[in-house]
Amino acid sequence: MSTTDVLTRSEYNAKRRNEHAGPVSDLMPETVERFERLYPDWKGKNWHVSAGTYGMHLGPVNLVRDSQPDEESTDRTA
Repeated sequence: MSTTDVLTRSEYNAKRRNEHAGPVSDLMPETVERFERLYPDWKGKNWHVSAGTYGMHLGPVNLVRDSQPDEESTDRTA
């Protein structure tokens, strides 16, 4: 079993503009079934293309929100 790649929504949107990512509805049903078998942590919604060991690789991706600045970690003088 493999772990699904994770991208921020901004990273995904940039890949999507270049047609290197998209919704699961773009994929053949057989591809979706294979991803579901091989990547049990995949949310089943998106895919992307990334560099792999043997060249470019089509795979599932889960999205996370873009990080927000943490107010507690900013330098403040008391």
